[in-house]
This record gives sequence, C-alpha cells and structure tokens, in this order.
Amino acid sequence: MPRLLILGSTGPSGLELVRAALKDIPDAQLVLYVRSPQKLSEEIKSNPSITIVEGTLEDTAAVERALEGVDAVLSALGPVGASHPKDTPIAKFYSRLLKQMRERGIKRFLVLGTASAPDPEHDRFSIGHKAMVLAVYMLMYGSYKEFYTLGEILRGPEAEDIDWTMVRVPYLSQEDRTDTVAGYVGDGKVGLKLARKGFAKFMVDELKNRQWVRKMPEVSNA
Repeated sequence: MPRLLILGSTGPSGLELVRAALKDIPDAQLVLYVRSPQKLSEEIKSNPSITIVEGTLEDTAAVERALEGVDAVLSALGPVGASHPKDTPIAKFYSRLLKQMRERGIKRFLVLGTASAPDPEHDRFSIGHKAMVLAVYMLMYGSYKEFYTLGEILRGPEAEDIDWTMVRVPYLSQEDRTDTVAGYVGDGKVGLKLARKGFAKFMVDELKNRQWVRKMPEVSNA
C-alpha cells in the first residue's frame, strides 16, 4: 500500500486533495504534515488511514519524521494573499525538502503551481493568463515570486533526479465538479478557472498515471 505525504492539508485545496486520495487510492496511508492540527476536522483526525505530523516549514527534524516510509509527496501549499513575504519561504522549504527526499530515495513529487512559473518550451501567449500573472505580480508579488522560484528549482539541478509534476492552476473555485483539461498556457484548450475538487482529482490521477512527469501542465475545468 502506498504511503503518501500530503502538504497543505488544512487549506481548502489540500483538504480536497486528502479526500480525493482517500477515495481514489483506498489502500493508501496518508501522512499529513501540518502546522496547526486543530484546524483539521474530527473526521480527518480520526481516520485510521491518516497519520498527522505537526511541524513548521523550518522544522527539518519534523519533516524527516513525516518522510519516513513515504513513497511520494503531494503538496497543495500556497501563499496567502498580498501579505505573503517576498523572501520565498515556501520555495526555500521545497529546496530543503527535495534534498531530504533525495537522501531517502523518494522520487515522486507533485506540487501545486501557477502560470507565474512559466514553461518557456511549451507555453504560448494568452491574454487571459498574461493578465492574471500581471495582476498577481503587481498586487501579490510575494505569491508571484514563490511560484516563479519554484519553477526555477524544479528545472534546475536540485530536482534533476526527482520525478516531479507541477500542476499549474488558474483561478480556483469551490464548484462541485471534477472535470479537467490539461495542456499549456495559450494552447487554446485550458481556461481560466478550475474547481478545487478538479485540482485534487487531477493530482491523484497523475500520481497513478504518470502522464506529466517532469512537466508543468496548466489545468482547468473542461
């Protein structure tokens, strides 16, 4: 049975990711690494398939405990709003995490991203995506810088032996739908909105199907 470490599970997207993993991989054991376990529902905390490890992004010893026996890491971590710091604490955490994963031989890493992390090889011009990225750059620069830096990390030597997938998302909604289409910015297929349930299902499906290894798909509702 696979043992999966899930990051960001107290947020709305992370919670959907936990639910999707429990539903679509019923034999999985989930490890939730959280700063505030009290934010988790009793339904989650009492589930026998779930182990909770408390820690912060800076607590490398706690991360080591969370990684024990893990087969893959799935992350729904994301910056929150305009007040997010500009010194990229999440990207720095990912840099340390990738090193710890390599030391333990954990190769699979699926992570939430946005079009703020461009894919120069595959992306094309899209006025809608360009406007969204520009708005984030102007109004939430800390958030923009996090995802841009994460893209640089994944394409660089720190992740050269990691089977990563960055699931880039547009505007996330609370709609009750899981239909998705995946492609690249400006390809005429992907749109500007994605339900969080769709994000979660896509990430879990990608874990099983491995269609986007070492790629940065942009995902939207179909």
